[in-house]
Amino acid sequence: MKKSKKFLTSLAIISMTLTTVPSHAFAENAASTRLAGTTAAQTATAIADQTGWTGTAILASSASYGMVDALTAGPLSSYLKAPILLTGPGNTLDPDTKAELTKLNVKTVYVTSGKAVISQAVLDQLSAMGIKVVSIGGQDRAETSVNIAKKMVGVTKVAVANGLQDALSIASIASAANEPILITDKNSVPPSVAAFLAANPSITSTDIIGGTGVISDSVAAQFPHATRHAGATAYDTNNQVIQDFSSSLQFANVYVANGKTGIDALAGAPLAALTKSPIVLTDGTVPASATFVHSKLAENAVVTALGGAAVVSDAVRTGVLTGSVPSQVGPLNVTSVTAVSASSIKVQFNTAPADTSKVTFSITNSGAPVTVTPTWNDTKTVATLSGSANFPEGTYTVSVKNGESDLGSSTVAITTQKIAKINITATKLAVTQATTGSGIGYATFSVIDQYGNDITNSYLANNIQWQCGVGNITSPSHGVLKVTPNGQNLLTFSTVVLTGYDSTSGVSASATLPTSTAMGTLSSITLNKLTNVNNTPLTAADTSDTWYVDYTANDMSGNPTNDYNLVKNGLILTGVNSDQLSVSSPYVIAKIVQDPNDSNKAAIQVTVTVDTIQTDMPVTITAMGWQGAPSGLQLTLKKQQSLYSFNLMAPSYNVASGESKMIPFMAYDQNGKQLTKYDDIKDITTGLTSCTLVENVDGTASLFNTPIAVSGNQSIPEILTAVTTTGKFSSITLNVQPTAQPKTLTLNTSVLLSTMQNGSEQFIDFGINYGGLSVKDQYGRIYDMIGKATTSSALTIGGTVAIPKYCYQVIATTSGSISVTGTDIYGNSTYLTPNPIASGAKGICIKANAANSTNPTGAGSGTITFKLINALDGHLGTVSDPHTIIDSQSVDISVLADTDVKGYTIDPVPNPIYAVNDNSTLSDYDIDYAANPHVYGTTSSGSKIKLRGKPVIAVAVDSKDFTVVNNAASGPIAYDKVKVVANDLDPSKDSSSTNLTVTLNGADGLVHALTTPIKSSTASPVTKMLVAAVGTYLPTNSLNDIGDVAKISANWLDKNKIMARFDSNGTVGTYGPTHNGYDNTANLNTIGRAAVYFLGVDQYGTKAIPLDSIRVVSAVKADGVTPSAFSMNLDGTIVTPPDVGDVIKLTAVSKNGMIKSIEIIVQPTDPTYMSIYTD
Repeated sequence: MKKSKKFLTSLAIISMTLTTVPSHAFAENAASTRLAGTTAAQTATAIADQTGWTGTAILASSASYGMVDALTAGPLSSYLKAPILLTGPGNTLDPDTKAELTKLNVKTVYVTSGKAVISQAVLDQLSAMGIKVVSIGGQDRAETSVNIAKKMVGVTKVAVANGLQDALSIASIASAANEPILITDKNSVPPSVAAFLAANPSITSTDIIGGTGVISDSVAAQFPHATRHAGATAYDTNNQVIQDFSSSLQFANVYVANGKTGIDALAGAPLAALTKSPIVLTDGTVPASATFVHSKLAENAVVTALGGAAVVSDAVRTGVLTGSVPSQVGPLNVTSVTAVSASSIKVQFNTAPADTSKVTFSITNSGAPVTVTPTWNDTKTVATLSGSANFPEGTYTVSVKNGESDLGSSTVAITTQKIAKINITATKLAVTQATTGSGIGYATFSVIDQYGNDITNSYLANNIQWQCGVGNITSPSHGVLKVTPNGQNLLTFSTVVLTGYDSTSGVSASATLPTSTAMGTLSSITLNKLTNVNNTPLTAADTSDTWYVDYTANDMSGNPTNDYNLVKNGLILTGVNSDQLSVSSPYVIAKIVQDPNDSNKAAIQVTVTVDTIQTDMPVTITAMGWQGAPSGLQLTLKKQQSLYSFNLMAPSYNVASGESKMIPFMAYDQNGKQLTKYDDIKDITTGLTSCTLVENVDGTASLFNTPIAVSGNQSIPEILTAVTTTGKFSSITLNVQPTAQPKTLTLNTSVLLSTMQNGSEQFIDFGINYGGLSVKDQYGRIYDMIGKATTSSALTIGGTVAIPKYCYQVIATTSGSISVTGTDIYGNSTYLTPNPIASGAKGICIKANAANSTNPTGAGSGTITFKLINALDGHLGTVSDPHTIIDSQSVDISVLADTDVKGYTIDPVPNPIYAVNDNSTLSDYDIDYAANPHVYGTTSSGSKIKLRGKPVIAVAVDSKDFTVVNNAASGPIAYDKVKVVANDLDPSKDSSSTNLTVTLNGADGLVHALTTPIKSSTASPVTKMLVAAVGTYLPTNSLNDIGDVAKISANWLDKNKIMARFDSNGTVGTYGPTHNGYDNTANLNTIGRAAVYFLGVDQYGTKAIPLDSIRVVSAVKADGVTPSAFSMNLDGTIVTPPDVGDVIKLTAVSKNGMIKSIEIIVQPTDPTYMSIYTD
């Protein structure tokens, strides 16, 4: 946000002018940029005038040795509405302070120091002025802070500080929150403070101000539910305090005070509290906090210096305003590590890391790793480490590194989340009889956990037992209690007692509330603004669109509320269902509905009922409560969208001969809003040349160039133009390149291990089962070797061949102790050729020669060469007439003797797996969530070795919360077949852990055991991505460039095939022919997926998450009119297969509302039909 309007002028207020200006004058005018006098006492009087308070004052010593007593006076000043005034050492009351006491008509003065600091003579002068003197000084600074705290009532939270600057950092915030500041020592809690805490059990949370260098962890632990706010220095702590409390601060006015003298900040704390403003401390330079404060400043914000230029220079004040902080150099270090909730830990740094991606966090609980996700604050000085669920109770070790630099470890105690406080926030019981005749009473409450977090909407709050002597409290939730009378009208009782009790924590609350005879359940409502998920204005023709009014409502006790019952019963509504607000336009409806995201909350929904209007129209929505005081929201109903401009944009990628590629464009309506829907843009179709606008399955529009043929080696220009009905013209020129051809072969050597045990195998393909091979064309684009490796006919445009027929393959050849065979669609090594090929779904199996009589150890080496060729390049592919090699890659393989296998390793399982198994028979769905660590051998240097055969002879776990899929009891299993599923957990647990032990026969003939930990989580899977998987490598199947139109052979849409990853039983299906033209694999009967199906990917990285539904949007014959007989169940099982030529549109919906649509054009039967493909 541009902040050029913030005030930069300077104003000095001196004592002579202050004495001639009424006390309320400054408070009514714009905030000043400096409050100062020639002395500290004069500055204090200037600040006092700004507060507007009269009648009571607090007197503190301006001497450095006396100011320690007044450190904690700020919150009392705000509580009593008494400004802080100063007097110096000696026997005479400061004359400026004396004049101010007279001007403010002060009758009572609270004195923060004993007579050794503020003399008896000064106290006598106060008495002589007719002022009552109340001494609150103690034997030491800690007791003084306690005496001050005792003067405040309703205290539930305290701040704790040791140093001067730390107390000043929290002073304005604590003052605004009725939060006393207690003073402690570093390594012990003063007796007076401990006694105060013991006598006040209502204090349930604490803000610790400062790091462990000023308040030790052992001291902090003695305060209830302490949260530390700290930095490396006192000024860093000031910065952190402002950031931590920024949500409760207002940044229209910010105050700057000197942290060394401190006296001006002390006097200024109550003034800052009036506007919930922060106080920035400076040591004479622009502090680091200026950066964050500047980012929060409101438009026209004022930064006010407390004190003269000698303590806060204009340069410092301006630096805070502009955020101009001198660069500081210092090593990165961790200043504090604290638990901020039952599921998150906060790590505070002294400064922002240069690169947060290099900062790593490791958390362990009793040695077991804990998975967390770090998030950084705006200034990158605080990282919050959050778990997916509440952490189990225990002591956690947090280790931090910045790259290779170790920043140390800290321990944090996490306790099971529990209720620490129940607040009945209502001041009266609002009875709705006057509007509904029901006589229902409503009151509000809140619940706080031990970390100070509001958990009113959590399951813990639902366990509170509520009682009322004159009625029943039914289903209290979301902070609202609903009291149904036992029979007698609630309004016949002057008061009603409500009691809540949590049996787990023993916490209770009780309140005696007067009944309210006022009509309705709201004391006020304000309509703030209109919102829309697409940020669109209220517009005609958007009859399917929905807007919502952001509002602020208060219940009869004055508490903010959005409860559905309270809001609906609190407004005068009209309409058939008595749910509509008053609207000035007949084309707009505004009504109270249940929030789509939380049915307990009220939302004000706005819809448009007309498609077309002639011009923009003003609209007023009015909310009228039963208490009067209506609130109106002025809006404009915009004229329906129409295409105004259409701008073509050059694609960032090459377009080659015969290709129709997506052309980016930007379309706008008459209001400058971008248009993306086909129906909004389709008027352009008559104004397009050399390109075509198409409607995507989701209703959006895409533009494609018209394919042209390039016969030579030079590009040909293609001019695309667009002209709107408004006369707006756009044009681009594409340089269409010669036909795209595979050019570069890439081998991912991380897929192929370069060390193999003799007799072992490994595999490589284009990604159907293993991956490792990829191809790019001459333009650097990935070439689809799975779906488009072969075409048996050339593409001709205008009599010119645009794309000749081709058959691209990767041929493998070997030398030495290595051989190769081809793999089928399942990844099995099933066919032999002299030079096996990888193309489409087929891959290559690499075999290390086994030991034999000629080579008893089997040790050796070999080289595999992968050659990219076009089988239709006009050559025979024989020794005498070989195919032209387009590109090649080679890899050297070491084949080891059994004695060279020196050890064994198992992959770690770094992330928790979902607790999915209900202890019944494992389904395909369950197994998809399994942990699947692979087992390898190792060389003496630690390199992985691909092991031979099936080395695993046993798999076991040491917890009943996990199940092994195949424990190898029926026979050994391969290195990649170790799978463990997590079982359902007791409702009291949200995670579990086990040690997986894998036993294997070693190459040395001995038995070896490997162990790795596995954790589980009950966090429900949430769809992060929704995909339509299409088997484009199967003959006749294809997918368009956008990915929303598939051409599928009718074979692959047969009855009982499923269009989801699993059917409703969690299986892949039990249907399909017994064999086909490719092979006779026995497991074909167990597979039933169609060639296009939907899957969701969840936070576990698994594809098994069930979908909410798969729906048929439309299904028609080739004529586009006659209905197709196609039908299927909601789980995607095909009931009636389609006919060739049918066009089917499907939409899959996830359980969290994500959607994916695809159009299927049914193709003729594939004569070489296969019944399975993997994903």
